[in-house]
Amino acid sequence: MRCNSCNGEGLVRCRKCSGEGIDYGIHKCENCGGEGGELACSTCEGTGKVRLLDKIKSKV
Repeated sequence: MRCNSCNGEGLVRCRKCSGEGIDYGIHKCENCGGEGGELACSTCEGTGKVRLLDKIKSKV
């Protein structure tokens, strides 16, 4: 199944990042570590897919 968190792309944009690894234009963003605002999605671990069993377990 496609991962809803990353829409199947395997990456999610860092919401605290300006897109350049900077948080609010002052500090280096800890969430993305400065790699440009995208992280491997923790839900699918960057694969873009989630196993059906894991999906069912997450709803319980």
